[in-house]
Amino acid sequence: MNRRSLVLVLTFAGSAGVLVQCGGSSSSPTATPTPGVAVATPVPTPAPKPLSVIPTCKIAASAPASPSCTKPGSRLSATVNGAIDRAILERPDLFDLGNVNGGPQVLNVDAYMVAVVAAIGDTGACAKIDPEGEISVKVDNGASEQWIVATRVGWGVPTDHWVQRKYVGACSPATF
Repeated sequence: MNRRSLVLVLTFAGSAGVLVQCGGSSSSPTATPTPGVAVATPVPTPAPKPLSVIPTCKIAASAPASPSCTKPGSRLSATVNGAIDRAILERPDLFDLGNVNGGPQVLNVDAYMVAVVAAIGDTGACAKIDPEGEISVKVDNGASEQWIVATRVGWGVPTDHWVQRKYVGACSPATF
């Protein structure tokens, strides 16, 4: 603190002490608005949309050197299908519910994938989005399942997507 600032602080502190001793008001003075000056009202940060944040997985990571991947019956179909249904119910903004081709048309695939994985995470299971456009799901490190939850039309950049519920297979131990 420079000398001038120190003098100002001490002067203010001394003036406040004199006001209290002389019967000055101990309440804060009321600010008078200056005409023509807008006062900014803080805008609260909006809450995230439902199912827009993937919860942290509470199951330890698994990275086996050589998992065995086959197509046994799915153990997690109720979890995945329930998550898809919840995404459709709670995030109708992600779909064209009037354009159905085996499932509603998905308008924002990335947000839809996050919504499905977030809904799976809310059940206590863990899921992640794979680079290939599938999701991996697990409830423990014994196995993980692969699911395609949105169609990808054509090769290259897809133009249309619809909700899909396709179980691809499982890997043991879990791949993530």
